[in-house]
Amino acid sequence: MSGNLQSPAFPPARIPQGSPEDSADFRNRLRNSQSEQDRPADVIGGRGASAGSPLPVSGDTPQPDAVHSRESREREGGAEGSAGLVFSSTSDTRFLLDPKKSRLNRMKRGVMTAARLHQEEVEQGGFRVSAWFVSLTYREGVDWGPRHVSDCLKRVRHWCEHRGIRFRYVWVSEIQEGRRARYGGHCLHYHLMIFLSKRLSLPKFDKQGWWKYGMTQTVRVKARGVAYITKYASKGSSKAEFPKRARIHGCGGLQLAGRDERAWWLSPSYVREQFPEPELKPRRASGGGWMSKLTGEWIPGLFRIVSVRPLIVERLQGVA
Repeated sequence: MSGNLQSPAFPPARIPQGSPEDSADFRNRLRNSQSEQDRPADVIGGRGASAGSPLPVSGDTPQPDAVHSRESREREGGAEGSAGLVFSSTSDTRFLLDPKKSRLNRMKRGVMTAARLHQEEVEQGGFRVSAWFVSLTYREGVDWGPRHVSDCLKRVRHWCEHRGIRFRYVWVSEIQEGRRARYGGHCLHYHLMIFLSKRLSLPKFDKQGWWKYGMTQTVRVKARGVAYITKYASKGSSKAEFPKRARIHGCGGLQLAGRDERAWWLSPSYVREQFPEPELKPRRASGGGWMSKLTGEWIPGLFRIVSVRPLIVERLQGVA
């Protein structure tokens, strides 16, 4: 699944004439704010949000970070919240957003939800698996590259496919602030959680040649993988300066239903209220708003972008 707003095989959204999102001004602002360079990438299917990109248009107040369970859906479904937005009100209708905090909040929710879904899928399937935790660091003097982590994951995927197993993983990036203050440089490193059959042992990434840029550490986790990766997903600081266009989290290996549920939890709360089940597959629609890929029902967005720097959104009038 990619960051594309709509499946190519799905009919285009029908935006009612005269609605706030039917205006040329809104379409131009949305198009400019979601340029190929700055648009946050979809995290589903192993793709992650890009550092340094503006927040996508959305609309609600923040929701506390939490690991959601299916049992808690009814209890939490009506709560105010969005996919990691951090608001500061500038008026009754305009809100100043903090893109860094918003990106980190979305990362935490995405990582924890993906880990929880992986754990549920393997338990429901009756598989005996172990969670492996891997840290990837750069040696001094090695510059960060945008393909480093994806190329590494590609090599691990081939290893899993050769053994006939599904490659299930979640990863999160982190900046070593102390090291950066002392020595400078990007000081970026990665933490991966990989779920493997208990009959297999995960090789050392550096010895296999999967990670050629520094040192790695690989350990089998005795605790549940969800709790372990959550600790690292919660360590992010809004002061961290990630390299431009660096992806800060990602996941892969979820079944289709799991990918739909993760995307559903990362959507704004008003979208989840309108489309109360992940099976409805709400996605951003071409031209604005949200649409169910299952039924074709379209709803307008609640906000439009007024300014990118600073990032200010405005609640649209006449939208419930």
